[in-house]
Amino acid sequence: MKTSYKIFALCVLFASMMTSCKDFLNQPVYDDFTDEEFWNTEEQARAFFYGFYPSVFAGYGSGFSHGPFLMGQTLNDDVVSDKQQQDLTPLVVPVADGSWSFSSIRRANYALASVKRINASDAAIAHWQGVARFFRACFYSNLVFLYGDVPWYDRVPGTSEKDYLYKDREPRTYVDSLLLEDWQYAMDNIRATDGALQVNRFVAAGMCSRFLLREGTFLKYHGETQAEKAMAERCLKMAKDAALLVMNSGRYTIWPVYTELFTSEDLGANTECLISRHYEDGVLSHSTLTYSFTEAQAGVCKSIAEAFVCSDGLPVYVKDEFWVAHNAGEFFANRDPRLSFTIRHNDNKYYFKGLDNQPYNYALSGYSWRKFMDDNRSAKPEPTWTGSKNVTDAPCLRYAEVLLNYAEAAYELHLINPNTYAFTDEDLNKSINLIRARADVNLPALQLAGDKMSVNGRAFDDPVRLQIENNANGPITDAILWEIRRERRVELCLEGFRLNDLKRWGKLDYVWNGCNPDIRYGAYIVLDDYKDAAGKSTLDPEVVLEDPSATEGYVLRNTLGGRNRPTARNYVNPVPSGQITLYESKGYKLTQTKEWQ
Repeated sequence: MKTSYKIFALCVLFASMMTSCKDFLNQPVYDDFTDEEFWNTEEQARAFFYGFYPSVFAGYGSGFSHGPFLMGQTLNDDVVSDKQQQDLTPLVVPVADGSWSFSSIRRANYALASVKRINASDAAIAHWQGVARFFRACFYSNLVFLYGDVPWYDRVPGTSEKDYLYKDREPRTYVDSLLLEDWQYAMDNIRATDGALQVNRFVAAGMCSRFLLREGTFLKYHGETQAEKAMAERCLKMAKDAALLVMNSGRYTIWPVYTELFTSEDLGANTECLISRHYEDGVLSHSTLTYSFTEAQAGVCKSIAEAFVCSDGLPVYVKDEFWVAHNAGEFFANRDPRLSFTIRHNDNKYYFKGLDNQPYNYALSGYSWRKFMDDNRSAKPEPTWTGSKNVTDAPCLRYAEVLLNYAEAAYELHLINPNTYAFTDEDLNKSINLIRARADVNLPALQLAGDKMSVNGRAFDDPVRLQIENNANGPITDAILWEIRRERRVELCLEGFRLNDLKRWGKLDYVWNGCNPDIRYGAYIVLDDYKDAAGKSTLDPEVVLEDPSATEGYVLRNTLGGRNRPTARNYVNPVPSGQITLYESKGYKLTQTKEWQ
């Protein structure tokens, strides 16, 4: 098994060197792959598709770069804000933007046409066409989410086809309709089994549930036309059905030990991972452990740390609206075990700058993330825990995410049309409650109680919901949806979803101090707990409270001013001006994003 993983990693490294093309208009398809002899066997096709895996299943990235995990989306309401908060997006149109790229789509289209030449059965050819359309759907889904309207290319154009090469952007809903066809074809034709670390039918379905939940909810909360509202429902319906395809397969289960999903060096036998990225010393490595172990951290903020419920399943402020924990011991006691799996503490203290935090480093918020570290092995750090030598596997698509996708899509459909789409306790039992029943989490099941959730017969409504929602743009999130989103937030914490989630919900105001002041704060401390025998503070002077004269309180990070309130421009990217100029030089027009005109 290890040998096959190593071969796969080598192939990925080789193929990833061939993916740097940024402008499909000016770059030919690679000569190495245009030889008629290449597209003869399935293994040749497989080798070509390896080049797509590092971008779609980035995992922990490679070297000192990183994928979406840990710090992939730092501008959200999970990571603590800095002294001077950075705005979400500079409100200036860039000349160039590497995300406005069709090179991967061109390569997917090239593969889609080329696999027809494989000497194999019709079913095998359909499988590889499904793989090509799967990757095209992934790339296009990201383009649409970033830019909205985009030109649709379904084949490799000739250099003389200038009308096709320089076509203007096409309506988002039109591109989405074609994406639905790609997703459906992939789920219908990709093999149910095709070997370790390979895209199969259920990986395609799981990714479909991810991307179409994102697109469906974006259109639901941002769409203005009937066509956009109708497409929102179509996307959500397919997202739900795709999740069900995975759920009904019987292949996947919730892994009993949460931390093993992120700290294992081989996820090959993990039944929660639909697909992972494998790392091996001397072949492919990353640095996520280093950022969690030896490097100083920003740390997570009060907002996410308090989002983890109590061990009885109730949010912390439901039983006591003035709840506060005076030290780490109190804070972590009787809480959702995932809190301790995600954030570490040192008995009653936190990991602040200025303290002896050995063997770890400090976190600016005091809340030191540990999700990707096996702290039980940290007493004797291993060579692969240093620098960019980390080799723990990355779970790129988890069954827990698929279950969360199902629950959210099902409830959003219910909100659209409750007469057509029911949402019952059974939907919770086969999705969120399976996650809460994880052996080392074991939280009480959620149940519906009218317009609220309940646990053990007690209906509740988190008071934090309206405190934030009353200051945020967009429709107020109801109590049931708030809890569905909470479960997603805590289960997938630091896995790179949060910023995109806030964008699709129209809730970027959560990262604005005026709506959510908790992003400014770290842990609550009593200053006397951090003094030496002589009564001198052991904290670095940078660790300050909001009230300088207070003897206890929340650590304040955002001391120099908050970011500007997000605007419509923060939800969609502009087309880089260099591309508009390129079109003009060829006698064509490329329309700028309407929010940026």
